[in-house]
Amino acid sequence: MKKRLALSLLLASGIFFTLSLSAQQTFPSGAFACHQKKISMPQGSSASLPQDGYFPKSFNVVKYDLDIDIFHCYQFPYPHNFNGYLKITLRADSILNSLVLDAVNTSIDVLEVGLAANTFTHQNNKLTIGLAATYQPGELFDISIKYLHKNVDDNAFYVSNGFVFTDCEPEGARKWFPCYDRPSDKAMWQLKAKVPASVKLGSNGILADSVKVADTIWYTWLSEENVATYLMVISSRANYNLDIVQWVNPDNPSQIVPIRFYYNPGEDPSYIKSIIGEITTFMSQTFCPHPFAKNGFATLNNEFTWGGMENQTLTSLCPNCWDENLVVHEYAHQWFGDMITCATWADLWLNEGFATYSEGLWLEHKSGYSAYKQDVNQNANYYLSANPGWAISNPDWAINTPPVNVLFNYAITYCKAACVLHLLRYTIGDEAFFQILGQYASTPALQFESARIPDFVDIVNNVTGEDYTWFFDQWLLTPNHPVYYNTYSFSDLGNGEWAIYFETSQTQTNTGFFKMPLTIRVLGEGGLDTTFRFMNDYNQQGYMFTVSKRPILLYFDQPNDIVLKTSTLMVSDDLSQAGLQGMSSIRPNPVTNHIRFEINLTHARAVRFCITDVYGKTLRVFPEHQLAPGTQPVVLPADGLKPGMYFLQAYAEGTVTTKKFMVVR
Repeated sequence: MKKRLALSLLLASGIFFTLSLSAQQTFPSGAFACHQKKISMPQGSSASLPQDGYFPKSFNVVKYDLDIDIFHCYQFPYPHNFNGYLKITLRADSILNSLVLDAVNTSIDVLEVGLAANTFTHQNNKLTIGLAATYQPGELFDISIKYLHKNVDDNAFYVSNGFVFTDCEPEGARKWFPCYDRPSDKAMWQLKAKVPASVKLGSNGILADSVKVADTIWYTWLSEENVATYLMVISSRANYNLDIVQWVNPDNPSQIVPIRFYYNPGEDPSYIKSIIGEITTFMSQTFCPHPFAKNGFATLNNEFTWGGMENQTLTSLCPNCWDENLVVHEYAHQWFGDMITCATWADLWLNEGFATYSEGLWLEHKSGYSAYKQDVNQNANYYLSANPGWAISNPDWAINTPPVNVLFNYAITYCKAACVLHLLRYTIGDEAFFQILGQYASTPALQFESARIPDFVDIVNNVTGEDYTWFFDQWLLTPNHPVYYNTYSFSDLGNGEWAIYFETSQTQTNTGFFKMPLTIRVLGEGGLDTTFRFMNDYNQQGYMFTVSKRPILLYFDQPNDIVLKTSTLMVSDDLSQAGLQGMSSIRPNPVTNHIRFEINLTHARAVRFCITDVYGKTLRVFPEHQLAPGTQPVVLPADGLKPGMYFLQAYAEGTVTTKKFMVVR
């Protein structure tokens, strides 16, 4: 009888997703599985460590070269202790005679240091090393550290029943080897591991060597591409199955990438093996060519309870989790998260937002735009129902790592984050959007390095030729979302012309104003079906558009492109509700330098006037006029307007009246 675990996930759309974990686990989305994994395992959570915050450094790690003997870890009683010898190559960034690394005292005993290091102290999870010489900026030097990993289960170095694996995001690497454990400092990686001959062991990069002598194998894995410490990995077990699929880049047949599948006895990864080539080609053509010499996946055991972890070139998966959504999500991280890594946890949007959004792009590639949009809407609905009320990026997270249930919150870090990329695509258009993705992934200064959110914003600005800082400030750095209250009315202008008046307001009080392009769709007689798109620059902004057929219906953002919002749309035909009874004709008309008219109010009211062109573009907004009851004369300047036809609009409490006028010179 198969063991089954059912989990129902209620999304805001009202749809129940039933997750059945039987012979092979499947998930409602790869992002959800990734989120569940990262909040359910206390792997290096800052909550388990003293909150010492960020400490500055004056060096750059060039390479970690780690030699460990874990032979006995695969044998009963499966101890966690091992001896390690670590050589670190560093470059001084300033005058340097000492340095500080992360090393958790409860996991690591430092035995001695050598090479350029001659003294050390190890306390409060910091390893302070004194150097034998003073190094000038730019100088390279090596230090060595001999240490013992203690026989403790520290939720970073896992040992049980023939398995040895690591799992480190966000800050668990410091539990199994001394390092500078921040994603801003990536380094090359070499791992040499001594294991029993029955064990297959994978790590980052390529298999540089494997030497078998009697009952022992020494594996040597080498990554010449920089790796973040939280992405450095061991995945190993006795009697692992291993299959290798060779991907040939159709755009460059000389690029052949082996994709390694480590899996447990009884599992069947054949479907993923059959589509991994198409996934790789799609991501290579959408982002940039596959960035590594090798890639792979490894299923682990029940200590890795959920989802996956995007370790560079060797993704970890939960047992039997050969699920397409999960694989696509974690594989997209190889570009966004691994090749380009968030520089700080305040920049995590560059990892999880992009990987989650990539799931939708894969659906669009396979099944069309409607499948993509359904995925986007599902993410938006979950966010709207479960929004905890904080921003996607908090500057404090660059210094103090938050608890994992905040850092990896599903509504914010995954769902809302992915929707922001959809909003960017809507705002700038498909051509610029996909050019931006390709340029971001292909930028040499960012490849195999760490990036900040402003690095991505710079690329957006370069591609579009405009400054979109406002877009990212409002969607990433402020919480919540716009709540629209919109009103509209129609008016017969005569001579076969009809006016459409539309005013948009945002009523949210828990965040700022969201500037966005808006659309309205108007249906009417004689087959009228037209869509107007316009920029909403400020609150309570009004617009007027003209059509040549009688309008009947108006829809706001009907395709729901601004998915992170709620909205209300009201007809506003009764101008008297605002005390605005009417506006006289403009006299004289045409006008030259001034617009003269009268406005009739039932009671004192603030009235705002603006001028639009015949296309509905707002050309001039005048300061509010505080007007007394009755008929009041108003004079507005018309200087600077070119000869032509214009519309004058008067707004009071969401209602509007309009007059047409001409300018002559």
